[in-house]
Amino acid sequence: MVLCQAVLSDYAGDPVAADITIGMYRRGVIRNALTALNLVPLTRRLLYTSGLEVSTVAADFVQSIHYRDDGPNFWRSASAWVAFLARLPVFSLPCRQDVITLESAAISLVRRLGEAPPAVWPESAALGPAAARTSDRYVASRAAAVASSEHDLTPWLENPMNFAVDAELDLLKQHWLIYVPGAEAAHTYAELSERAARAFTLLSTPKTAAELSPALGGLAVTEVLEVIDSLIEIGTVARVPDPVTA
Repeated sequence: MVLCQAVLSDYAGDPVAADITIGMYRRGVIRNALTALNLVPLTRRLLYTSGLEVSTVAADFVQSIHYRDDGPNFWRSASAWVAFLARLPVFSLPCRQDVITLESAAISLVRRLGEAPPAVWPESAALGPAAARTSDRYVASRAAAVASSEHDLTPWLENPMNFAVDAELDLLKQHWLIYVPGAEAAHTYAELSERAARAFTLLSTPKTAAELSPALGGLAVTEVLEVIDSLIEIGTVARVPDPVTA
């Protein structure tokens, strides 16, 4: 502590050295912040094609977080980035707010998994062609989340690094399953029907197909099982082990 105070005193006595050090630190924070944008490719592309001076926006961003250095914690920085950009006029278009919604949900999911990984990742739980059974209870994977958009974002998600920013998107309510297949895998997206999205959300707590049916508008149990099957196939829903057989 005494050494740190001595170093700070030396810098305080030399304004030029202090300015150089502070400038280097701030430029380093800006570089790290721009690197974090790689985690949210849709948002990054929208920013870099917005006509704004990216370096100026980045400087404003790091100032808004009080020059906090997140170091290698890029997901924390990406979260702050998305929240900051969401308030800019250039991101106010509804389709761009859709992007903010999706990538915010993806960030929250990845950060949550970083703190508490699931016992089984979707790539290990995936069964291929599945066969859900009426008597079994099913639960949604913690490695997945659902978010919705008001526009057809499919063209942008298919080419996140180089999509046509000015292309007109169809006004279309979509539901997206965002999931992380494995511990070393990047998050990915799968479009769901409204019915499947609702089923996944309801399966945050274990349920049988019969228990899901009323919440899905009285859907026949056989059809509920088909919905569950589609989620089992990619490992984002799993059968709850029978405590007796387990």
